[in-house]
Amino acid sequence: MNRRQILHGVAVLVAWVGVAGVGVVMLSQAAGWNGGALTATLQSLTPYGIPVVLASAAFGVWKREDSLATVGALVALGAFALSIPLVVPPGQPAPTPESIRTSVASVNLLYSNPVVDEVADELVDLDPDVIVFSEYTPAHRDALLAHPLADRYRYQVNRDERRSSGMAVWSRYPLDAMPAGTDRTVDTEVSAPDGPIRLLGVHPPTPVFDFDLWEGELRRIGETAADSALPTLVIGDFNASYWHPAFRDLLARDLTDAHVANGSGWSTSWPSARSLPPFVRLDHALTGNGLVSTDVDDFRVPGSDHIGLIVTVAPSTPATDEPGPDASG
Repeated sequence: MNRRQILHGVAVLVAWVGVAGVGVVMLSQAAGWNGGALTATLQSLTPYGIPVVLASAAFGVWKREDSLATVGALVALGAFALSIPLVVPPGQPAPTPESIRTSVASVNLLYSNPVVDEVADELVDLDPDVIVFSEYTPAHRDALLAHPLADRYRYQVNRDERRSSGMAVWSRYPLDAMPAGTDRTVDTEVSAPDGPIRLLGVHPPTPVFDFDLWEGELRRIGETAADSALPTLVIGDFNASYWHPAFRDLLARDLTDAHVANGSGWSTSWPSARSLPPFVRLDHALTGNGLVSTDVDDFRVPGSDHIGLIVTVAPSTPATDEPGPDASG
């Protein structure tokens, strides 16, 4: 066997390994299998597998490796099929034209953030109606309450905890907090100008360190949202992406991802450290039960490893029945 044949064999082997790896991940997606910590991590990388299988399929065509070309093309088609909702976003009902609309920001502070004052300065400039904080520690609480930002938000639910499990909701509109349905959720009713909104501020744990709790939290969040009798917004750091079946199960409960609906479903939010650009979206705003998003933007959160988001929501225009034919004659 000469050197060229050896190099060809190695290249074919590498291509098959790439196709097989992405193929296994795609099979887990097709089966709706959440797997475990490793599976969840690999699923979050799904979009980066598309160029791998396309390159492998092209290599197979070039080198007349028909099996490699066929399998690579089929795996790529599966990934494209999964991506269709991001390419062709699902429609939403139209917002009520006369609505005042409400803006809600989601901010993962990062429990070790030493520049919370800068975060508060950024929020003063953005001026959302409601702020949902995650990784909200006692030190963060003290710094934020001492900042002029606190004067703008008279209504607060503060559940500060050490490290990453603390949550808070600050609002310029009255809040009616409910008992949390999950360990890391703030469940509250916002008395918005267009009518009350059920707001779930969420932050499940990462599946890498506590997969079972992550999976259970996402399931309970979905159950809580599905039982809501009010227009509902579920917002925060989900530690889950569109590429996780557990997250798509949430969307299947008649919830709509604001980034997807507004044409930015491919955007990313973590990690935001300068040395590594964000590669996955973990921070989401989901609307349902008569609430729609009219706009969503991202913003930098100083000192955090997450990109923040601010979503504008409004009640949807109720569906009207088409008038039937005139039966009087």
